[in-house]
Amino acid sequence: MAENDVPSKPGAAIEPSGQSLSSQNTEKPAWWKRRAPTIEDHRAKNRAHEFNGKRGFNGHWFHRPVEQKSTAPFDNAAMLESDEKGRYIYRNQFGQKYHKHDDVATYLSPTNYVPKRLVVQATNYVCNTKLQTGDWRRTHIQGNVPTVLKIAEWALRPSDPDKEGKASLLGRVHSGFRILAVGLPLQILLCLPTTDSWEGGEINDNYSNFPGYHWKWPKYATNPLDMRPAPAGQEIVTHNQSSKRRLLRPRQLIILKDGKWVLDPNPSRTTSYLFISYANMHFDTDHSETGRRMVEDMAAFAAIKAGKQAYWLDYRCRAPEAGPELDADVYRMCDVIRGAYQVVVMLKGDALRLKQDWGSRMWTLPEGLLATGQNVYFCTPEEDSFKITTMNKVEMSGSIWEDTEVDDEDSPTRLLAEHFTGVLTLSRLEILSNAIAALGDRAYKNYHSHTRGDIAYALMGLLHYRIEKEPNDTAFQALARLSLANDSDRLIERMVCLFPDPSKPEVSAFMQLAQPDMYQAHLWDIDPLCQVVGVGDEDNTVMLDGCKAVHIRWKNFPRVATVRHYGMKKLLAELFVRSGAWWFLFGINLTITYAPFITFSGFASQSSLILALELLLGSFFVVGLLLSFIGPYSVRRLYGGRVLESTPNLIAFEGVLPLRKLEPIVFGNNSGRLSYEPSSTPFSLPFRDPSERIGLEPTWISSGNPADVKEVEAALPKGQRLFTLVDTGSLNVSVFAAENPPTVALLCGREGGMLRAVLCSWRFRNDCLVRETVIRMPSAVLEAAAARSWLKVSLGKGAVTEEGKV
Repeated sequence: MAENDVPSKPGAAIEPSGQSLSSQNTEKPAWWKRRAPTIEDHRAKNRAHEFNGKRGFNGHWFHRPVEQKSTAPFDNAAMLESDEKGRYIYRNQFGQKYHKHDDVATYLSPTNYVPKRLVVQATNYVCNTKLQTGDWRRTHIQGNVPTVLKIAEWALRPSDPDKEGKASLLGRVHSGFRILAVGLPLQILLCLPTTDSWEGGEINDNYSNFPGYHWKWPKYATNPLDMRPAPAGQEIVTHNQSSKRRLLRPRQLIILKDGKWVLDPNPSRTTSYLFISYANMHFDTDHSETGRRMVEDMAAFAAIKAGKQAYWLDYRCRAPEAGPELDADVYRMCDVIRGAYQVVVMLKGDALRLKQDWGSRMWTLPEGLLATGQNVYFCTPEEDSFKITTMNKVEMSGSIWEDTEVDDEDSPTRLLAEHFTGVLTLSRLEILSNAIAALGDRAYKNYHSHTRGDIAYALMGLLHYRIEKEPNDTAFQALARLSLANDSDRLIERMVCLFPDPSKPEVSAFMQLAQPDMYQAHLWDIDPLCQVVGVGDEDNTVMLDGCKAVHIRWKNFPRVATVRHYGMKKLLAELFVRSGAWWFLFGINLTITYAPFITFSGFASQSSLILALELLLGSFFVVGLLLSFIGPYSVRRLYGGRVLESTPNLIAFEGVLPLRKLEPIVFGNNSGRLSYEPSSTPFSLPFRDPSERIGLEPTWISSGNPADVKEVEAALPKGQRLFTLVDTGSLNVSVFAAENPPTVALLCGREGGMLRAVLCSWRFRNDCLVRETVIRMPSAVLEAAAARSWLKVSLGKGAVTEEGKV
């Protein structure tokens, strides 16, 4: 369903305000006129039920979003199978099937391995806003703190120091009255076995696993055994490498024989020739005989001027009709360029604009870069003849080869020109990323003359292995095939880990490969930790194997099992808690034992003995009562202290909270356990300790003022909102921005001493993980995560627009 569409539920509709209204026509049609419910009807019914603003079965308030979004990340998504009721059939990693309607955001449960509707805990200002967006349910932030700790903190909270480290006298008096009120009930609760739980519990060393596994075949795979089985009698083709080998010599040449330039279909291996380059926009050789004659006359002049008797011209030396032979000639043209004596560019004049027209074409860039030597030759008409001029490739990068989307100092074409002239030596990754950026820029400007995969076919002229032409491939699919067939530098694996600037959606995806990402890192700075084993049917989609994945919990904060430091203070606190109940119980026992004896025996006349017994019995109750009054302090000590180890979990919520409010939700009280990761997201950049590698809390969060948070949210790219991620293993907090709540963290690479974690939302409709953002995590997380195989991951919402532009 398209964004902002109103579900067609019979008898009800969902307004932009999020309220369900009855239909204007209350009369039901006759039963023979009623239509069968459609998939959209089921989705509307589920939305109306899940977002009705009433309490759910677990007592949570579900806040309903206003703007309903499409649940399909792509137009050409490979959907799961559906049943007769319009429900999609999901198969988990064990092959067990589950039926579910595709209505709202979902996640894959790590406990029972089935899709469930996503419930996102959110801060008060998010839940209370009237302009909620997204297709997920919301609930207030829920903690799982022990009851005795809640009571103790409620009693002690008024006497806690303020930001300046001081406690007011009024607060202490207030806290004293609260202690008197809860002291005895708290002592009773501490006697019960169900509430005696200050011990840390069993520590789990691993994060919650993401149990995903994609069963469908990829469009292309690196191994033939992983390709979709071919029909009977047909051979499985991986499409990774071309069956056409490199062209060591031209298949045909135009040669001067007996004073005429004729086509030689089998030229000698020793024939030296020129390569003729031109822009068809100048001569229109497809339709104009005059343009053809002018190009051929200029080519003959250039060959004679260079002392050669042969040249290569595309429309005469390649196959005349469309087909495999023509494709082979076009995509092996780079081999002809490498073997040419000179590359000569034909122009209708010597104006700079004409040269820039030629340099702006995608197919002419490799022709100039691969030219022998450092110069490219230009042939232009004079009064009665032609003239030949030369220009250095590096010089051309400043005047003819213009990259429109980057500064001159970051020009990928300039770097390529310096490399191919021997001025600068680039690594293979640098060559590949800069070539993609340069060709992508030209493809974007002149898209009407190219198919979507032509950028890869032009690029493969700079590489060793080739790929077969596939007309239906998108630019990403063709580039992924080319990369998987050629390099061992794992470009696509590194590309998965990149965090491109979300505020520049107009910049070509390929141009961003040559530029540093949001963490100022390049492709070659990333060490991949996974393997791309295939290319998906959807655009921008790959199949990952060996990737460690962690489930992100959104519905609430679980009780965190910890190992704390056991010191003298904790020993005394435990002694006071346990002995307080003993004093009460022993006093009650003595009272029951001796009260009848004193009352009905002959000792009643001995007042001194009775007074002694009464004082003895009273002392037990007084000591027990005193220990009860210090019970809240003892409970805080028992549940507090320095954390040595805790069960790792990734827990997130929508919005932000100051640590002084967040830590009591997680642990029950605030003792400085949580801290901000100093280099996890771009939000941490301005807030770091100047002397130590410690993250500081952003001022717009610590203020606790929703207006400050909304000001930051207003500066985010359109559609994005703030989320907070809490890692209970490393006790770090990270703030990030994304369009949808990510439910999975994929540990795909390592860079700068930290891990690259790709945070993905899960689309149930086609069982695909969609990259929402990328954050950095400590390396220790890697050992506590489990590896997964065959996950389908999308690197974006789709890099091809309706107009087909890259």
